[in-house]
Amino acid sequence: MSAYNYENFDAYVEAGEDEREFGAFPNALHAGERAPNGELTQLDGERVRLSDLWRGRGVVLEFGSFT
Repeated sequence: MSAYNYENFDAYVEAGEDEREFGAFPNALHAGERAPNGELTQLDGERVRLSDLWRGRGVVLEFGSFT
């Protein structure tokens, strides 16, 4: 497994490329923003609301990667 390419990613962010790329999605959530409360299906099939999950701890939602 190769190491993550931090040097190129840092240059990408410093050049503002991330802002230009994601500016095309003004209604999308961005890193650090609070997700709307919705219902999810867990891997075991149980349905749960986001507010129930983050009530006692933080929750990270990952939908994919842009790197």
